[in-house]
Amino acid sequence: MGTLIAMHYPTKLFLKAADHTYVKCGTGEKAWSCWGGKKDGDELRRAEGSTKRADKIAQSDERAGITCYLINGVCHQAANRILLPAGITVRGARGYSISQALFGPYGRIGVWPCRAPFRKYGDATGDLDDCIAKKSKALNIQRRSIDDKADWQYIQKVLPLYAEGEKLARKRSFAPVDARNMNVELFSLMADFELGPMMGKKLRSRLRKVQKRTEISIEKAQAQIAVKKSLRSKKDMSSIKAYAKRFNKITTAYQDEMADLLSAEEYETLFSLKPDERIVLADPDVLKSEYGITLK
Repeated sequence: MGTLIAMHYPTKLFLKAADHTYVKCGTGEKAWSCWGGKKDGDELRRAEGSTKRADKIAQSDERAGITCYLINGVCHQAANRILLPAGITVRGARGYSISQALFGPYGRIGVWPCRAPFRKYGDATGDLDDCIAKKSKALNIQRRSIDDKADWQYIQKVLPLYAEGEKLARKRSFAPVDARNMNVELFSLMADFELGPMMGKKLRSRLRKVQKRTEISIEKAQAQIAVKKSLRSKKDMSSIKAYAKRFNKITTAYQDEMADLLSAEEYETLFSLKPDERIVLADPDVLKSEYGITLK
């Protein structure tokens, strides 16, 4: 069995932006870019998993079905999909918890015109030739840590929600409220997992209310893109630029609300950030290369 490694590095905005993440196999001879670069990063974690399956999930563009950047997800969600055969995520990358809260661990699957189906290729097995270690090149395959085992338990709870979401997304009647409800449930799982005994019934209710308000804000922002169909024509990027700016504001406002609601300990436990830290998820390099826009 091959090895999949979660990698990360800071983006241009440094302290204000989330890390970029990507995946490589244990030999280092094959990597998947996940909407960005795929070299010179630092390792987050590794685990055994089929590299052939990971490559199928990644698809030829190495974006793993995260169809539209900052709409279905960012590099974190693409990397998580590719890492599925190894049962790990990019947990620990700076800004990942905010990204996971707003996009889910595997992306927002039902957003028009970017459906982003999560194809898991469960029947794929084996390893790519470039990912098979030679006898003279022993790999440092580590046993799963307690955190990795907990991560897998969490993934097992998340996957049924995605399976149900996929069923709904295939129906013509799939509506924004369906995606909203799914994303609120995904966040609730995340919050329960991270906060553990800190989570009480009253706090859960308050967190869900903030999450629902934020989901509605994201829906409204994405609806403005859908009206112009700019993602298809790419003739007018003004609505994409406006959306990216608006999404960054939504992201910051979300962190403000959560910081006001949670104690310092709860906030840091849930988001792996200090209560006064604020990050954005839009990578300026990806916005420039994919949409030809620069945010100021």
